[in-house]
Amino acid sequence: MKDKGIISLENVSKLYGIGDVTIKALDEINLSICAGEYVSIMGPSGSGKTTLLDVITTMMIPSSGEVFIDGTATTKMSNSELASFRGKKIGFIFQTFNLLPKLNALENVMTPMWINGVPREEREPRAKELLTEVGLADRMYNRPNQLSGGQKQRVAIARALAMDPEIIVADEPTGNLDSKSGAHVMEVLDNLHKKEGRTIILVTHDESIGKKAERRIFLKDGKILHSDEKHVCQLNGYGKHKVKKRS
Repeated sequence: MKDKGIISLENVSKLYGIGDVTIKALDEINLSICAGEYVSIMGPSGSGKTTLLDVITTMMIPSSGEVFIDGTATTKMSNSELASFRGKKIGFIFQTFNLLPKLNALENVMTPMWINGVPREEREPRAKELLTEVGLADRMYNRPNQLSGGQKQRVAIARALAMDPEIIVADEPTGNLDSKSGAHVMEVLDNLHKKEGRTIILVTHDESIGKKAERRIFLKDGKILHSDEKHVCQLNGYGKHKVKKRS
């Protein structure tokens, strides 16, 4: 059986009703993302980027079609099942950081592990290791209001990695950062892809950011207008996915 990729959308549509008007935010989307691939989703405001991201990450159920993550049909799962599944499979990085203001950096990174029942004796060493990896070993006990924008986003990246997810989703991760901080954050994401083989899905309206990905997917009016290349996903001998370009 052909492997469909770590993420696969089949004929996915999402409709919104506003009064007597129905808006098709996503229109029959078919998309496969291979494990270990770095993909950017681009398009103008209102193109469907955010809706597509919400559907991919199971934050939103499509009106029709199927969403598979690592072979699991997520549209058949309950809300509680989805929350647990999402917490282990996907790490989220947001434009607005979404850090808990009363917790320090270390506690923010430990939060996903606490939610998922990881013992404290494992949580703290893991969080310290991750903060060190993103260059914040000297900021572990600082609260968000004591950190710069770039530092907050690096805490958010460490938090996204807390449960060791294979998929990292970054929604406009440099949107609130200056160019220097943004470049540092993009370097961290690039290393997660190249050195650790993480699957990265980046949503951005910034062409200079989007072109850093291996593949760009352009949306317009809820449809995939263009994708840089077509891919199929294959398994190698170690059970890991790799991208194979179609000729």
